[in-house]
Amino acid sequence: MKYLIYGAGTIGITYAWLLSQKYEVDILVKPERLIEISKGFHLNVKDLRKHSAKYESLLFSPNCVTEIAAQYDGVFVCVNRCELKDVLPSLAKHQQFTKYFAFLQNNWNIKTEIELFLPKEKTVIAFPSSVGGGRNNNDVEVIVFDEATRLGGECQIGINDLSKSLNQVGIKTYYDKEIYNWLKVHYLQQSITAGAVLENGGFLPFAQNYKAIKKMVKAFREGIEVCRIQGVPTNKIFPAKLFKLPVFLVAHTMQKMFLDINTIEMVNNHMKKGLPEWIAGYKEILQDGIKAGLPMTVWKSYHISIDKYLEN
Repeated sequence: MKYLIYGAGTIGITYAWLLSQKYEVDILVKPERLIEISKGFHLNVKDLRKHSAKYESLLFSPNCVTEIAAQYDGVFVCVNRCELKDVLPSLAKHQQFTKYFAFLQNNWNIKTEIELFLPKEKTVIAFPSSVGGGRNNNDVEVIVFDEATRLGGECQIGINDLSKSLNQVGIKTYYDKEIYNWLKVHYLQQSITAGAVLENGGFLPFAQNYKAIKKMVKAFREGIEVCRIQGVPTNKIFPAKLFKLPVFLVAHTMQKMFLDINTIEMVNNHMKKGLPEWIAGYKEILQDGIKAGLPMTVWKSYHISIDKYLEN
């Protein structure tokens, strides 16, 4: 099996490293970065599948290419949400080089965006729940979770292939027939976190502030209502149904999750590069909520902190 990684961020590099333990993997890079990236990435990996409490350092030297010119069993599209619109036209021109495209990203309107360029029969959604972290140039700090990569879409060949290949390198997979609805709800979490973190001066100060988390819960409920208006069966999608519980119960549950050391490390690492993507999500959902006639009172209260961050 041979795979191409399109997008050499934390997610792309980590899945490339994992898959390279059993399969042939190329990473697509810009020509001007070929020499630099070919020298390799310094990975600091905490592998929770092995119940590791410490990071292990290693050098990962991937095979890099500057164009799509070979045949691949699958192409992993790991660019961030804000870059997808610029990448899709290129993917559409290179369909003959792969059996399918697997999209590993968080995205509010991923189905609509992709289907403008690619047939659903060649598209797999593969949410990367199994890994999380951040990158600083060629240094990558990542946690490999004992969680399944969530698969969905209508490309059964791709879903079957991905499931088998990831399982072979120790990554669990889970098929979700409601993947697009699940993504809508999941997108709320990172999007509202942008405002909450900026308002409180960082993720840890936010996670330690029970009152701030209660506010976030109320904003999340407004986001769930946007999902419901857009046709998402929120009473069936986790964690949306959790938010029907009293605010104080949800806040306690979320605070416990936020204060977990692995969550803190993952979020802080992701925010090194990923905060603009979260802010884009915050704005997308706010815009759709207002368009739907919702007041979005709590959600939009974070805009002062976000605007201040963007000004700087």
